[in-house]
Amino acid sequence: MADKIENAGNEEVTLQRDIKGWQVGMIALGGVIGSCYFLGVGWTISVMGPAVLIAYGLVGFIVYGLMIAYGELLVNLPRKGSFVAYTNEFLGGTVSVGFGWAFWFNWVAYVPSEAIAVSIVLNSLVPGNMFMYSIGALAGITILNSLPVKMFARVESTLAMIKVIAIVTFIIAAFGIWIGLWGHNGYLGSQNLITDPMSGIFDNLFPFGGLIIITLMVTVLVSFQGTEIVGLAASEAQNPDKNVPRACKSVTYRIVGLYLIPIALVILLVPYNQADLENGSIFSFALAKYGLNGVAAVISGIVMIAAFSCANAGLYGTVRCLYGLSIEGLAPKFLSKLSNKGTPRRCVFFTIIPMWLVLMLGYFLPDSNFYAYLLTMSGFTGTLAWVGIIASQMVFRKRLRKRGYVPEEMLRAKVKHEWIPVFAMVAQLIGLGALAFDPEMAPVFPLAVSAVIGPMIVYQIVKKMGKTREIAALDPDEKTFDQAYPPIK
Repeated sequence: MADKIENAGNEEVTLQRDIKGWQVGMIALGGVIGSCYFLGVGWTISVMGPAVLIAYGLVGFIVYGLMIAYGELLVNLPRKGSFVAYTNEFLGGTVSVGFGWAFWFNWVAYVPSEAIAVSIVLNSLVPGNMFMYSIGALAGITILNSLPVKMFARVESTLAMIKVIAIVTFIIAAFGIWIGLWGHNGYLGSQNLITDPMSGIFDNLFPFGGLIIITLMVTVLVSFQGTEIVGLAASEAQNPDKNVPRACKSVTYRIVGLYLIPIALVILLVPYNQADLENGSIFSFALAKYGLNGVAAVISGIVMIAAFSCANAGLYGTVRCLYGLSIEGLAPKFLSKLSNKGTPRRCVFFTIIPMWLVLMLGYFLPDSNFYAYLLTMSGFTGTLAWVGIIASQMVFRKRLRKRGYVPEEMLRAKVKHEWIPVFAMVAQLIGLGALAFDPEMAPVFPLAVSAVIGPMIVYQIVKKMGKTREIAALDPDEKTFDQAYPPIK
């Protein structure tokens, strides 16, 4: 079945449902497991110590709260506009514009850094021109996102599967090293975890203090961003009522397993003071440290695939978000026109051009902190999308109760413990607040805030001029909240 909308030329076009159920989950994983995971974990370990495991566990719990809230919305009030449609309906147009464009800015800042990561790894394998390598990576991503969604789904789900296999391979190899099955150090126990036997357990686990978990939460959140893509893919998924809730739950479990277990093993194998970006992927470094050079080399090659896949899934999600903004009347109308193959190609090029500009800035502004700033901005703006999803779910339930419904009894794929999404939202807001007091991020924080506030101001100005489009871009089988849940008499 296809979603029917009215495009700029008033002709009927379709957004094709060509993504299979299992591919929805894999695409979401593709958006999460990128170079920031394979390369960034080493940096977070170096600045947080073993406490990094608690930080990732906390963010994993936040992801769980996000996904169960999102799943409830997707099943009980389906929308092809994804979270943009929900924030528009439950939080209002102004907030939706801010959060929706923040999500767009998030990936515009992040995707070029993944293209750079592809060039770095490819250059280490086949020495050449890194600038041309990164251009080739971004060009490939552009072309792939211009093709029919069926082709995109096949490629992206395959790349995501390769990454999952690589992580499972690392888990097996690292566990074998730890218990002494292979490697050259025998059973390791906790010798790398307890680096200072004269200090207490707390000092060994939190060498930089316990507050580091809060101050660097947004940095860790960047590694998990992309999970919301499962909802963006819902508009093109087959049997969304069945496959989307399943994907939301399975993605949560897989992410926790694919993050926490490998990181725990890394901490057991590598002292935190040896973990840094200079050694490349911490996973490859951990294996090579104990003599598994062949497996380490394979993991290093996977980093290139991971970077391309994450950027590819990120562009997909950004384009669908922009398309959702357009059909909701919150972005220029011309962006809602689809190609003959049912692809939002105009949104692709509207998004990819700023990404190319950011990529060029990365080379012509040789500031060593440039991409650190990009990642921080990505973390700030991307986290707001998560906050918007959970806030929409909370308002959704509040309106249900006001109309006489009991959500716990009548909703499908419902949230069983309401405090979990609330905790997830509060924790994210605390992390965003802590970012404002980080002196190292002072140059980027105002820019990140302006990426949210700026579109909201523009929207208000356009609205006062009477130029906004008040539309409800619903498919014939979709209903507004008022239609789906009329007041109980």
